[in-house]
Amino acid sequence: MGCSVVTARSRGEWVGASDWCRASALTQAGAPRSLFYDLFLLNIVLQLFDGVATYAGVQMGVREANQLLCNCFAMWGVGRSLILFKAFACSVLVLLYRKTGEEIGLLALTLLAVVYSVCSLLPWWAKLISLALPLR
Repeated sequence: MGCSVVTARSRGEWVGASDWCRASALTQAGAPRSLFYDLFLLNIVLQLFDGVATYAGVQMGVREANQLLCNCFAMWGVGRSLILFKAFACSVLVLLYRKTGEEIGLLALTLLAVVYSVCSLLPWWAKLISLALPLR
């Protein structure tokens, strides 16, 4: 693995090439990534799950609980509305990850992950499973 002498930018601050190479080598060697980054990725995955589950649920006849989304579905269609809303949500997550301190960011990303898990992941998972496996 070769490291260049060019500096790299990481999370808004400039990092020297030697620091970058050391961090890259540690990550490749199996050292744990930062919890902050993992929470960021988890929130992105939760947003994507919510969008796909909402689309699938609406196509199966499940009514969306968010009235703002329902109004947008009527104006722009389900797919376009979900892409717009999820792109906005992911953009906010990127800003949160890039522009907040790690301490505040950890708290915010943890709270968002819990809220989306409780209010989206679990209900959609239960609903989609119940629709897929009809009771006999």
